[in-house]
Amino acid sequence: MAKLENIHRLNNVISWLIAVMAMVNVAWLIYQGRNWDEISFRGLQYVAMLLVMYLPKMLRRRFKLEVPWMLSVVIVLFCFSSLILGDGLDLYGRLPWWDKLLHAESGFLLSMIALWLIHILMAENDKYVYFNKWFLCLFLVMFSLGLGAFWEIMEYTYDSIAGTNSQQFMATTTGSIISPADEPLCGHEALRDSMQDLILDFVGAFLVAVYGFINHEKLIKRYKELKNEDTISH
Repeated sequence: MAKLENIHRLNNVISWLIAVMAMVNVAWLIYQGRNWDEISFRGLQYVAMLLVMYLPKMLRRRFKLEVPWMLSVVIVLFCFSSLILGDGLDLYGRLPWWDKLLHAESGFLLSMIALWLIHILMAENDKYVYFNKWFLCLFLVMFSLGLGAFWEIMEYTYDSIAGTNSQQFMATTTGSIISPADEPLCGHEALRDSMQDLILDFVGAFLVAVYGFINHEKLIKRYKELKNEDTISH
């Protein structure tokens, strides 16, 4: 338990550092005199990032749900990689493969969340409907792909409203912010980014599905042990 608390403390420190870096980045954009569309775009991204990072902590305090430390760490790393490194340091623009790496990670992350929720629900009940392992794997993959498709819809909507390049449909830049001089992709190439993102979501989800299949009984047993420990401590 002491080791787990130390991991949570370290995770909280890193989360605070990321929050500070986000504020510094927004302040730097304002200092540079960037247009307000770009500044507001960054600000909204960072607010969403902070909410996602602190969600595990809120779940522990509000609902007494113990989020696995590995899941908490992956969430923080994903937020840092996507918004601080990806947008803040423009790795999306400098490294064309950065966006693909994060979509594979997001598929992995979403499936881990789904797996955790399913095992929590199963462990909370002494009599539960047994989830077939194969059905569990299918659910994890479909859950990740469903949210991945929803994310693509949100990116398409935001690009249409704000004139950004979240779906990477520009031939002359891979950054999120575009200029009037940038030229769009045409035809089949314009679909490439969204389809590759969904394929990578599938790859990440598939890896978690295999993990869940192999460790199904072990994970349920572990969650029941945690529940019993929590009951005894209270």
